[in-house]
Amino acid sequence: MAIIEVQANQVTSSIDISSIVTDWQTSLNKRVKAQQLAASTAKGYARGARKFIDWCEAADIKVMDYDTILDWQGSLLKAGKAPASVNAWMAGVKALFAWAEESRGLAYNPTKRIKGASRKGAGKRHKRESLTDAEIRLLLSIPDASTDIGKRDLAILSLMAYTGARTVEVHRADISNLRTEKGRLVLYITGKGHNEADDIIVLINPRLQDAMLAWQAARKAILAKKGKVAGEDYIPDPSLFLSLSDRSYGKRLSLRAIRGLVKKYYGLAGIKGEFKTTHSLRHTAITSAITHGAPLQKVQAMARHSSPETTMVYFHEIDRIEEPAEQFVDYGE
Repeated sequence: MAIIEVQANQVTSSIDISSIVTDWQTSLNKRVKAQQLAASTAKGYARGARKFIDWCEAADIKVMDYDTILDWQGSLLKAGKAPASVNAWMAGVKALFAWAEESRGLAYNPTKRIKGASRKGAGKRHKRESLTDAEIRLLLSIPDASTDIGKRDLAILSLMAYTGARTVEVHRADISNLRTEKGRLVLYITGKGHNEADDIIVLINPRLQDAMLAWQAARKAILAKKGKVAGEDYIPDPSLFLSLSDRSYGKRLSLRAIRGLVKKYYGLAGIKGEFKTTHSLRHTAITSAITHGAPLQKVQAMARHSSPETTMVYFHEIDRIEEPAEQFVDYGE
């Protein structure tokens, strides 16, 4: 399949799109190496673009324009794909055409006016459940803080439970991002959709602070020991959380490993439920902040939501349970 602009609002098959995609992916890889783009983001972009191209080829699409993009988006939603997934794949298509427009001089980018699939705002309930206070307390009591692995795992679980940090934010964090500002421990994070650590979470809970400082000391000792073995040319990994497995010892802890350790401790704590996932720790932290009186603006900042409407979903769910209209139903019995 190929593309070239033919009108101010059309892209049609005349230039080999395979070569364009190959060059685009090369550009993505260069941005990853230059630390301008996360590797996971690049993979996500490529996956989304590939899905669109495969769909066009299967449907023998010759002209790609605004309506073509809408048709593809509609076909995904009709097939039951979640709006969040559709939007993630669409981000890849938008990235491809934006690059082609800028680097290949494509006169028309058919994705510019495309909006994301609606998630139906505050009326939609989260499928992931929060953990109870008792479950959180039990979960945080399990890691063995006398071992390096226990110190690391407790720091990760505490960070997610007390700040609502996303798994990807934990994965991306570097030791240099952990700082003290105005007398408080903070962690600069590379948030969802960001390419640099430009937002903060405040590590104000004493238990969280203790866990992070204990791991920081253990991490320093681990890298010092590895450096002695490796010699003078050894460059310590900048990651805040390190793998302690034989295969990748001293390197950045992977996303899969973080999810795996959370699930492991869920199992040890007896935390069960279809909707109690790794992401539930984030839901729990946000829900707890609201329940204990944090105002919308502060919760939005903590959750790093781009829109207050997203944060309002949490307020709506809590109010629906704690102050239901049903309690006012009275027939004068």
